[in-house]
Amino acid sequence: MKKRTSIVMTAAGFVILLGGLLTYGLGIHEIIPVPRPDLIVTGTSLIGILFIISGACDLLAGRSREMEIEEKDERNIALSNAAMASGFKVMTFTISIAVFALIFTGYMTMVPCFTIIGAFTVGQFVFIIRLWYLQKTM
Repeated sequence: MKKRTSIVMTAAGFVILLGGLLTYGLGIHEIIPVPRPDLIVTGTSLIGILFIISGACDLLAGRSREMEIEEKDERNIALSNAAMASGFKVMTFTISIAVFALIFTGYMTMVPCFTIIGAFTVGQFVFIIRLWYLQKTM
């Protein structure tokens, strides 16, 4: 499962990277009605490269039999989940402060503001729904 996800992530990275480079090569980025057309190429290239690196690192990291057994150990899974929970709490706080600061210093416009707030809200709803589901089933 993890290998399939890594392959999909790497392939998506190549598609995004090549799509961004193709828009630059064909000059399409200049005729797309966006405020900063130069960021289309930069953004897609950066996102594509990050996906490729992330997927390739997972694919190239060879796992021994002991490593696979240790990954599936319940204690290690519990530790990993606890670490992710702490990371989620910190990310929630820092994103809230960052959006607040960017809005009131004038660096954030309406579209990115509502996009980030929407993504933040989706993450919070997923947390609440998953918590409710786990409390019902466990």
